[in-house]
Amino acid sequence: MRAVGPDLTLLTDELVEEVRRRGMAADTVEEYRCACNGLLRFAAGRDEGSWTPGLASEYLRLLDDRLGRGDICPGYHRFQLRVVRLIASLAETGAIDFSPARGREEKYPVDGPAASAVEGILDAKCASEGSRRDLGAPVRHLLWYAAGRGVAPLEIDDELVMDFLVREVPSTNAGSTGRALRAVRYATEWLREHGGRVLRDYSMLTLRNEARRIIPAFTEAEIRAVVDSIDAATDQGKRDRAMVLVAYCTGLRAGDVLGLRLSEVDWRNQRLTTSQSKTHEPITCELNGETMNALADYVLEARPESDAPEVFLTVHAPHRAMGRGHLGPWFDALCERAGVEKVPGRSFHSLRRSFETVMVSRGVGIEVASQMVGHRTIAEDKPYITHDAATASLVAMGFGDCPITAGAYAAGGGAAT
Repeated sequence: MRAVGPDLTLLTDELVEEVRRRGMAADTVEEYRCACNGLLRFAAGRDEGSWTPGLASEYLRLLDDRLGRGDICPGYHRFQLRVVRLIASLAETGAIDFSPARGREEKYPVDGPAASAVEGILDAKCASEGSRRDLGAPVRHLLWYAAGRGVAPLEIDDELVMDFLVREVPSTNAGSTGRALRAVRYATEWLREHGGRVLRDYSMLTLRNEARRIIPAFTEAEIRAVVDSIDAATDQGKRDRAMVLVAYCTGLRAGDVLGLRLSEVDWRNQRLTTSQSKTHEPITCELNGETMNALADYVLEARPESDAPEVFLTVHAPHRAMGRGHLGPWFDALCERAGVEKVPGRSFHSLRRSFETVMVSRGVGIEVASQMVGHRTIAEDKPYITHDAATASLVAMGFGDCPITAGAYAAGGGAAT
């Protein structure tokens, strides 16, 4: 007979509410809710409603198996483990322990005043759990570097900071210099606010030649392969097909696709009008026939009965708007099924890049294409169009079809007339 523990639903609700009370971003709160729902579905499949160490062990084994098969990515696996650990701390102690897990050796370990300073910096400067994860190591690195020279946090001065940036970061953090600089900005600001010896303002500190990352887009053939591989005979297939086509047909950001409301679809005029989550500015997008049909098939035949205003809902109850936490693994699985190569940096968001790349390659002016995706300035479009080989090649054309009869480039190199 299994031991009966605390009610699992109450534990997960309390965790999500605590995450919300801590002021974490709405996307982060939704990620926690999605992770909790995964645990709840697992428990329901075993007719369990209570938290027990045995249930947790079984769920962790399942997560390890899914990671080994490639069903989930390492980042999602780590986040699920964190959620299980947080629920375990709540069930066992009545309080949620948000401190970092100590199951493995921490990079740049610090203790005492340095550890307190790290927590203070992260609490003051990081609004989301994701930011804490990204900046935890580089912030500890600075405090660890100071401790190795016998310098307490509030005794860190500008000479030590510059020594850290010039001597330490290039040799240990060459691949993540931008994140290290951000950590230095946050740490020095916090140290000044708490009476430290840092005098310089590092708020404008940035990479001298910050590289512009070129993010690959999907080709039209690859997108067609993804769409055609989806089984539109199932409810989930109808939803997945409509989501991919809406994203590609409109160029909307992933968050705007997930947040699209039924009231924002103009069925009569085949378009939608929504407010962009990033810029808060309205945007109207035309929908082609294939996208309209896929959207109608999902809404009329497969969308669950729900009071939720969003178009795209989770397949399993409780039916709610899809969270961004599952978007990456979900789309990666679609691409794998379609035989589309997994390219680093390419994700669901790359459908937006594909939309603009295709528009430009078909002769749409870059200014028009920029407006179609809701960019504020044309500078934002550079990463979107550099993957169009035909357009890029225009800047490297020779003069073979343009005879030059005079000047320095004429045959014989005569002087310009």
